[in-house]
Amino acid sequence: MTTAAKTGRWALIKRSFEAAAAPACLVLALLILAFFMLVLPGAVVYTVVWGERAVATIETCEQRQVRSDTTYLDCRGGWRFPDGTRGFGHVSGVDRSDIGQEVPVRVGPLGPYAGGLGRSRHALLPGALLWTVALPVAGIYLRFLLRARAQARRVLVRAGGGDAFTVGRRRLRDGRGRTLLKFRTSSRPPTVLARAEAARHGEGRLATRRPFVAARPPTGGDALFIVRLAGGSAVFDANGRPVLVVKRAARSPLLLEVLAPDRTPLGRIVPYPGDENRSGIAFALTMEAGETVAIIVAGLLRWTVVFRGDPSAPLRHAATAFAFDALRLTR
Repeated sequence: MTTAAKTGRWALIKRSFEAAAAPACLVLALLILAFFMLVLPGAVVYTVVWGERAVATIETCEQRQVRSDTTYLDCRGGWRFPDGTRGFGHVSGVDRSDIGQEVPVRVGPLGPYAGGLGRSRHALLPGALLWTVALPVAGIYLRFLLRARAQARRVLVRAGGGDAFTVGRRRLRDGRGRTLLKFRTSSRPPTVLARAEAARHGEGRLATRRPFVAARPPTGGDALFIVRLAGGSAVFDANGRPVLVVKRAARSPLLLEVLAPDRTPLGRIVPYPGDENRSGIAFALTMEAGETVAIIVAGLLRWTVVFRGDPSAPLRHAATAFAFDALRLTR
């Protein structure tokens, strides 16, 4: 294997790990939260309230060290169920004063436990604190979400009729819910785009670790490619030829210019008229003459695109590319 091939192979592996790092951290964080908020408190409550009754005899208690600054009391003994079945191991909720004593316990998923919920504060406190923080945050988020959805519905009513499509992170669907395009992101440019430098189309650096998006119809093949750039995005056709560039010209109020490959202005994306003070809810794609050809409205996990009249294919691609990456472009 040549040096160049090895370098390319390791670069691909590195990009793959970098692309997987953020999702893996998110999954790990969710698992940790689920353990402290649901699994651990649920196991303790189940054991104390519904655990099987038994009688434990405590034999030894030893102080064990987990880390240099953390210790815990490990009490061990045997326990006996009413049917005569026996067990032996760690018993929670007891201390050295219980050595040699028979202690009523309940046996659950985490083993035998003596005492009530009051003696389980160390296990319940982290979950309680997390719930104390999570519930108000969820309530605030839900309030803003419901307001945003109500505003979005009002915009769609004002927009009137037209061809409506929904654009999510993975699919473009028509008004009947049928999949028209499937989106697939990648850290490597598609073969037809040849080099990342060509894909950037002179508009600056790539924006994310998976900046290349292939839009494919369900029947197979490629319909178009979207390249996410730091200042917008570039759209290419199935053969890798540039179709247009969506370039952010201003942040507040948001203004994105839609340019042809030769930099001829095709239109612009601006806040929907009358919604300038409701940032991030609705946007209008207008032609240079001022005619609105598409309205893009935010939803929960997807955006709705309503086309007015019969706009050209490049303008349809511009609306689709913007809706796919709207959360990033509107920040």
